[in-house]
Amino acid sequence: MKEREAKVELPPKLLEVFAKPRGSLRYRGAYGGRGSGKSMGFAKMAAVWGVIDSLRVVCTRDLQDSIKQSFHAELKAAIASEPWLAKAYDVGEDYLRSRINDTEYFFKGLRHNIGSIKSMAQIDLCI
Repeated sequence: MKEREAKVELPPKLLEVFAKPRGSLRYRGAYGGRGSGKSMGFAKMAAVWGVIDSLRVVCTRDLQDSIKQSFHAELKAAIASEPWLAKAYDVGEDYLRSRINDTEYFFKGLRHNIGSIKSMAQIDLCI
C-alpha cells in the first residue's frame, strides 16, 4: 500500500506537544490563555490519528448536558478545516465516524457520568 502524506498546521506552541508519535506518551497537555488554538489543535490531531489508525476516542467535559456542550463542535470544525479530513469522516449531528476505518468518537460528561466512563472498554484516546 502506498503511503500518503498530508500537511497538518498547528499553532507553534503545540508542535512540541505532538512531536512524538501517538502511543509514545501517556499524557499530552498544553496550557495558556483563551483563543490560543489548544482545543482546535487537540481536536485536529485526534481526527488525524483517527484516520491513520482505527481508534475508540472518548471526549469528555466536566459538565455536559447535551451534545452541543461537548467536544463534538470542536472536532467537527477541525475536520472541516482540512478537505482531506472532511472526506474521511461521516459527521452527524450527534456522532463522528471514520469512513476509512472503524474509528469512532464518544462524548461524555464527567461530573454525573463517571461510572459509565470507567466501564468503557478498549478506549485508545481520551480528550
